Amino acid sequence: MGDALLDGWVVTEAVKAFMALGRKPELYFWRSHDGLEINLLIVIQSKLQPIEIKLTATPGAGHLAPIDRFIAAAGDEAHPQGILVCRTESERALPNGHIALPWLAFPQWLRARLTA
Repeated sequence: MGDALLDGWVVTEAVKAFMALGRKPELYFWRSHDGLEINLLIVIQSKLQPIEIKLTATPGAGHLAPIDRFIAAAGDEAHPQGILVCRTESERALPNGHIALPWLAFPQWLRARLTA
């Protein structure tokens, strides 16, 4: 249940960020034929930004498989850096250039990218 609540909060914050700028939300979901999924794709500067949402407070490489697979499948249409929104206390680097982002920092992170 907690995962679903966090997913819903992150998506709601993404919608709010677009709407505050008077823009139509460009939000998507991706699932591969074998069931691998990305919780949220956001179009930022014409690229698909993959965002995974996990309840974990200890993010690691094991959480990144969907992001890596999506980026490989989408090629140049994907942003090369994936974001793992989770309960970590501070932003931190993860393998393959991805980052773990505290859930409370997500709205500000997104606004900064939508207005860049």
